[in-house]
Amino acid sequence: MSKKKRGITILIGIIVITSFFIFFENRQDNNQLINTTHSFGDFYVMEKEHHIEPGDYMEMWVVGYNGAEKEENKEYYKVYFKDANVYNLIEKDQSYMTSISSISEEGKERYYLDVISPPNGTQLRGEGR
Repeated sequence: MSKKKRGITILIGIIVITSFFIFFENRQDNNQLINTTHSFGDFYVMEKEHHIEPGDYMEMWVVGYNGAEKEENKEYYKVYFKDANVYNLIEKDQSYMTSISSISEEGKERYYLDVISPPNGTQLRGEGR
């Protein structure tokens, strides 16, 4: 093997080994944030709540589940809204097409609404003011 081919082979080996260590170092970090996204064609809203601290902050959320899932496999999601205008259009005991996401530490999941489509098919999204 020529010196040039040997040099390229060694360089590729170093890149692969370095990438391997970087990948596993990041995966073993206990404080690593986890990104998740869920999309539901039939997200059933069971509860709709909000909390207001006057002049401080406001939280709005719904609790629901995937209506297409079997009863024994149901997982409940508490989904927070950033836009009060979208939250005000959501009704309890209704199904919606939704996409929710979470950026959280493992075991401390907090879901946020990305997009929701009411039964009439209009997509709603927004950050508000």
